[in-house]
Amino acid sequence: PKIFGEEDAEVKRKLFKDAYSDTISKVIKEEKCDLLSDGTILPDIEESFGVKISDLKETMSLKEEISLKNKNIRGFVKSQHNLDIEYDVEATVQPVASLTKPEVRKVLEYFKMPNELVYRKAFPGPALSARIIGPVTSVNLRFEKKVHDIVESTVDDYYTEKFGKPMIINDKGEQEPFQAFAATTTDVLLRKVTGMINGQRTYEVPLSIKGEWDFEKLVHFSSQIKGYARILYELYESHEGIYDVIIRSINSIDARTASVTNLP
Repeated sequence: PKIFGEEDAEVKRKLFKDAYSDTISKVIKEEKCDLLSDGTILPDIEESFGVKISDLKETMSLKEEISLKNKNIRGFVKSQHNLDIEYDVEATVQPVASLTKPEVRKVLEYFKMPNELVYRKAFPGPALSARIIGPVTSVNLRFEKKVHDIVESTVDDYYTEKFGKPMIINDKGEQEPFQAFAATTTDVLLRKVTGMINGQRTYEVPLSIKGEWDFEKLVHFSSQIKGYARILYELYESHEGIYDVIIRSINSIDARTASVTNLP
């Protein structure tokens, strides 16, 4: 696979996007499809284009969309594998493109869909390889898939046991947890990672701290620190393993802002 050996997170996303669009195009041709429907949602568009959805027009060509994106590069967060693609169909239908995830969940609840669908976390897509900090190999890709499943299923089980479902809407209106996953690397403190500071994407090394666990103090400290992309709290240290594993769980209303999940 082309992704093996690649370490830049944004290039990893683009390689996934190429594979995704090639696969969809193959199916369109084989099945002789006239229409394509996908699940693009509002944050996908705004993160990728760096603009509000009101700035985009349905009549825009792909060239015009890319030009708008380039003019607003400072607002860019990350590319999405399901945008900026033209397929050989009469039209692409995006029925929930103006909705956030909480709004999509309300639609599912209205249609009385089961909880496992309503509260299912998003497929990681290109993010899975981006969570391997450094070059991707067949070995660390298998390891990342394994630890991601362990973390996500453990957090899901905790919330299901406590609340009867894998996700709740907390008193701030956030989906809790919005996302729970593991990232993997070697020499984590030497690796630059992506972070968000004041709404802008940053790419710096993380800072690791250990000592007494105090959730509120740690959250406050992380908001004050400068020169680092993220704050990590050390849970366990071993000199026998190969990889460092970083666990992340966040709450969010719309994927554009987030707070840390207070897990036991």
